[in-house]
Amino acid sequence: MSDTHNIVILGGSYSGIGVAHGLLKALPAFKKQTNKSYKVTMITNSTHLWFSVGAPRAMFIPFPKDIMDSFIPIEQGFKQYPSGSFDLVHAEITGLEAEKKTVLYKLKNEKEETAPETSTISFDALVIATGSKGPSPLYSYHGSHVPTLDAYKDIQSRLPSAQSIMIVGGGTAGTETAGEVGHLHGKKTSSPKDITILSGGERLLMGLRPSIGQRAQELLQGMGVKVEHSLKLRDSNDLGNGTTKVVLSDGSTRTVDMLIVATGRKPASSYLPSSLLDDQGRVVCDEYTRVPSLKNVWVTGDMAQNSPGGIMYIQFAVPTTVGNLVVEMGGKGKINKYKPLTTKETQVVPIGPNYGVGAAFGWWLPSAVVRMLKSKTFFFPNAMKTVMGTA
Repeated sequence: MSDTHNIVILGGSYSGIGVAHGLLKALPAFKKQTNKSYKVTMITNSTHLWFSVGAPRAMFIPFPKDIMDSFIPIEQGFKQYPSGSFDLVHAEITGLEAEKKTVLYKLKNEKEETAPETSTISFDALVIATGSKGPSPLYSYHGSHVPTLDAYKDIQSRLPSAQSIMIVGGGTAGTETAGEVGHLHGKKTSSPKDITILSGGERLLMGLRPSIGQRAQELLQGMGVKVEHSLKLRDSNDLGNGTTKVVLSDGSTRTVDMLIVATGRKPASSYLPSSLLDDQGRVVCDEYTRVPSLKNVWVTGDMAQNSPGGIMYIQFAVPTTVGNLVVEMGGKGKINKYKPLTTKETQVVPIGPNYGVGAAFGWWLPSAVVRMLKSKTFFFPNAMKTVMGTA
């Protein structure tokens, strides 16, 4: 039996990559403290990190320079560590046998084909970080990064000829997407199109105060984007001629050249035992990011029961998970509670590259500040830094 302690991470997006870097940086000192050997194994459906933060812009134009700027090989970031300390397993995770401390998975090849046979890996510590999944690959992983890359290519090829575009969802993703389309093809551009966003509720940006949602609406309308409330998408049908027929919640139908669904995501937890999940499909955890029903099992990112979702949560939850894992496996030190940066209203929402709305720590942010913080770059300078562990 190997005397190496295996730390297994499920998921290779922001949380999984962050935990892996945190552990690998801590292990040299940890190894001296415990006199034991450790190996970090990441099991991920995708060989590339998809910089989803920048999706509302990059899905329409190659940004900052190339379409592949959004898709960065994960292995690139882990060559800096000693040989044998890290292993990337490209696979579909199919199950967790908690009592046996075993993860089940099916390997994938370079063509993203899944092997028929099931493989297993044993763990001494486990971090669950497989994130969430939505209806469109434009906003969440659908397996690997490849469906998202294909969706980007499809939109960029069809956008020039599309005359009518409907965006479904009035949250951050939908509002930002509408702003990007409005900037490219609004009424003041040389190629105006019929652009509509359905908020799905009473207003845009329900996570922010009403006045900020109203300001976002005014900016979009100034671009020529139609904003409609209290309508949801009930069904859609690709008509096969480059158009889509949509059925709305009031029973009405419309035909559009491009339909973009930016509605909410759900935890990617189907491979986990239901005993570990709450009624929303998230992993039940305590304030230390531990799974209380299991020993040496943690959860972080959108999968966690206490997660409000988003990058801000990840940036503060990941160090907590890493620190607590190191303390508990070493038997020394004190574990810490996850503490958010703030519980006050904090969100920045670009409306195209020149405008935006938002709040920070409960304070309203002027458009010029949002532009400086996010609208100009969509945080793309952090894409490579995320993979390299320096973000």
